[in-house]
Amino acid sequence: MIEEFYLYTFESTHGAISTEKILKPTGCTILPVPRAISTSCGISVRVEPDKFEESRRIFFEQTDLSEGEYTVYHIHHNKDTKEYQFEKVAL
Repeated sequence: MIEEFYLYTFESTHGAISTEKILKPTGCTILPVPRAISTSCGISVRVEPDKFEESRRIFFEQTDLSEGEYTVYHIHHNKDTKEYQFEKVAL
């Protein structure tokens, strides 16, 4: 089974926690960053595809993070093989 989602990753725990707070209305969740993607601070914010544009808008309106403090990925996760396919998303 393949699942698709977007993942905001961060260079600091502060970035992850503050982003999770502002993106709460999108139904986002916090989860560990898959090692295949990054080790950064280890915490990421997951957003479902149907909420991504809303999350993107909120993120730009309310974040104090600068470019380089976060990265956004479009993820395809094969739950059967536990493999990740990912690509960076330019915001």
